[in-house]
Amino acid sequence: MTSPAQLAGYDADALGYKAFPPDLVVIPHNADELAAVVRVLHDAGLPICLRGAGTSLAGGPVAAQGGAIIHTSRLRGIRKINIPGMWCEVECGVTLNSLDETLQPTGLHYPPDPSSGPVCTIGGNVASNAGGAHCFRYGVTGNYVLGVEVVMLDGTLRRFGGPSGGRGSWREDWKRLMVGSEGTLGAFTRFWLRLTPRPEKAWTFRATFPNLPSTERAIHGLVRSPSYPVAIEMMDPASVAMVERSPMAVGLPQDHFLLVVEIDGPVALVDARVESVAAVLREAGSNDVQFSDDPVVRAGLFKARKAQGGLLGQVSPDFLVQDAVIPKRALAEVLALVYEEAEKAGLSAVTVMHAGDGNLHPNFLFDSRRPGDIEKVEAISARLMERVVAVGGTLSGEHGIGNDKSGYVGLVFGPDSMRMQKAVPRVFDRASQFNPLKVFPERRFAA
Repeated sequence: MTSPAQLAGYDADALGYKAFPPDLVVIPHNADELAAVVRVLHDAGLPICLRGAGTSLAGGPVAAQGGAIIHTSRLRGIRKINIPGMWCEVECGVTLNSLDETLQPTGLHYPPDPSSGPVCTIGGNVASNAGGAHCFRYGVTGNYVLGVEVVMLDGTLRRFGGPSGGRGSWREDWKRLMVGSEGTLGAFTRFWLRLTPRPEKAWTFRATFPNLPSTERAIHGLVRSPSYPVAIEMMDPASVAMVERSPMAVGLPQDHFLLVVEIDGPVALVDARVESVAAVLREAGSNDVQFSDDPVVRAGLFKARKAQGGLLGQVSPDFLVQDAVIPKRALAEVLALVYEEAEKAGLSAVTVMHAGDGNLHPNFLFDSRRPGDIEKVEAISARLMERVVAVGGTLSGEHGIGNDKSGYVGLVFGPDSMRMQKAVPRVFDRASQFNPLKVFPERRFAA
């Protein structure tokens, strides 16, 4: 595809406000076609960017230096589910929820659960090492990748790892380098993923808190609880108010913080833990604790948290969501900075958080058509990242670095470590032809 009308849908990811039009988009039918396309683009001297569903929030799957986007939407086969071995083989364009639906009858489970599950692809999840609400207990995508098949820059197809434990011609365990590489090392075609037994039962809790100290007490109490929640999700009052002023309202007090918590496991075990989790929430200061094991009711309890992301696009022309990970002890300090900086800039901020593992998502609302707004929101991001690193945190928990946070990588890594970091992509792609201007701003391709 080369016409402007066709390319218009590929100039941005879900970050939205930064547009990078590609010169062409190619949609291969299978791995062999994808490898052939990479060979042609390599020989032609064009930048190469891989793209799945485009739900990235860090400016990852965009043609930041022009060139070609390879769209992997047709590589969507679930090739094998090995029930005794508890693994599956899937192509890179498989969506997360379609994999879950296929696994339902088997009694097995693929735990990573990014919020964009209905549309996001496994390839994008591996590229950004995506997490989700349940990663507090189950971990992120990288914890479940057994093997990766990759098209290298010369068009050769290589396999790293797999369910066999490293035997065979794919014994090099370089899959660890591939997970989270954001399209800078090669083009993913398929994966071998670890599966776990599907939980027998789950309980979902929703509790409101009058202030941040009581919310923090609840978070720390839940993290230390032997009941071991699988998810601890937080919404600040601005987020709650946004939901309650919309058709998605669920009757929450608009000046309160909200926690949504889940536990799962064997029936007898989770049933025995229900009251202890409710007690932690009440003792921390909540006067409104609701919980249920009914799937319909549980979906309603989670409704406010799930609705938040979609509502942002209805209340603001643009928004920038950040992905910092902070020690939970620094929650009050970092949130205070978020609100202070937004207020000084005359912008609104709403914050949600995967509170169990400290993954903070402040959303800054702005209008890119209004002069100065982009500069304001990017200045806030810079100050936020400086504070995050200063309190012992890091830049990303699941969204990746892309081109949105590439300028902050030097805050985390010193000169020696940066040299090592940059040496890895040069082994696979010395000229930075794969996804240039991502992760490290110096990764520019000279055609």
